[in-house]
Amino acid sequence: MLGEIRGEVRFKEPLSFHTSLRIGGSADIFIVPQDVEDIRLALSFAEREQLSLDVIGGGNNLLVSDRGVRGVVLKLEGCLGRAEFNGEEAVAGAGVSLSALIREAAALNLGGIECLVGVPATVGGAVAMNAGTHDGGIADFISAVYFLYPDGTLGEFKPGNGSYSYNVFTPPAKSVLIGARLQLHRRPFAEIQKDIKQRLKQKKSTQPWPRSAACGRTPRARPRPGSSRRWASRASASTAPRSRRSTPTSS
Repeated sequence: MLGEIRGEVRFKEPLSFHTSLRIGGSADIFIVPQDVEDIRLALSFAEREQLSLDVIGGGNNLLVSDRGVRGVVLKLEGCLGRAEFNGEEAVAGAGVSLSALIREAAALNLGGIECLVGVPATVGGAVAMNAGTHDGGIADFISAVYFLYPDGTLGEFKPGNGSYSYNVFTPPAKSVLIGARLQLHRRPFAEIQKDIKQRLKQKKSTQPWPRSAACGRTPRARPRPGSSRRWASRASASTAPRSRRSTPTSS
């Protein structure tokens, strides 16, 4: 069955290659599907072989054990990467990045989801974890979520049935989230762009990007009065050459 998958199938793939933190052991079977049919084949294979199946997107802020992951890991980034707009609604595949969705919607004078700007996630990952900011979360804009089951049937679930909790969306068992429908509203492109720039500026000033791989925000530390002097004196003392004690020799 794996031979029928048109995408990529790898064995013992290091997951550190696929996470922003650059950590994580290997996945027994790593699949990058090309389309929905590949996803169905992967689901069917995992069900037949009684293997667990985990789904990842862009791998941002994802912690993976050094022991790796047993079973199948499905990477949707790059797959299901299109969004279609109809009136004030958008149907986005799970592999669409939030930044791309916001940008494409803005080009059509559609806004509302600017509060999600700067959130490093795909639509699938954002829905699964109910990503958001203090101004709102993606659940505020979702009108439907779509799933694929191993037998190839599609499921549709709408918010309000108890599926959403504070910070996580619970999918049906043995299914993969493949997309979502979002409700937007008309807004001038210039206003959207201005709002995006202001939010990114504020985010950059309060949550600067770390120089190395990190998880979450990296707040700026404010030195206490006189702390720089103390550190300077310690540094100079630690780097100053130390005198060697002469060891007396017996005559």
